[in-house]
Amino acid sequence: MNKILLNLCLALMLVFVTSCTSEDIQESNNSQVLGVWKLNAWNIENGFDINNDGVVSTNLLNEIDCSYQETLLFEANNVVSLNTTFNPNLDVVLLNNSDADDEYRFNVECDTEGIVSLASLYTLSGSIISFGNIEAVIENNKISIIYKNRIEIYNEDLTQIVETKDLTLVYIKQ
Repeated sequence: MNKILLNLCLALMLVFVTSCTSEDIQESNNSQVLGVWKLNAWNIENGFDINNDGVVSTNLLNEIDCSYQETLLFEANNVVSLNTTFNPNLDVVLLNNSDADDEYRFNVECDTEGIVSLASLYTLSGSIISFGNIEAVIENNKISIIYKNRIEIYNEDLTQIVETKDLTLVYIKQ
């Protein structure tokens, strides 16, 4: 009787192991990323009050009055398309100040040139999505892309970068 149960268990394990191919697993993994993702945040650590409303925000989308409709579209054929309308030119200047709190001056120029589109192949490995030279993380219906040292902070005469901040783009699945 034990041999019959052992053989039955082995047969069932063989069926389960061979019933899911790696292609099935890849399709299952890809399903979490497929679809349209909309830009939801341009986050920086500690934030800024660019619009001078008295509220410091880590999400620069709340601070910059530029139009944004940026989306990522992930398709089943492993192609990702990016349509971007949000690419402001942001100058951040650290003012010489003896106070303990840093004070900044900001110059923002909105991109009014229209939509920039591109397409690339993507791969998904666990929670990491790679496309072009970008590695993004997908977690809880959010895709995050971190650009190291993307925000440059200059001295008052704009001759030297005195600090940098990482910029994290966050996309929400639609």
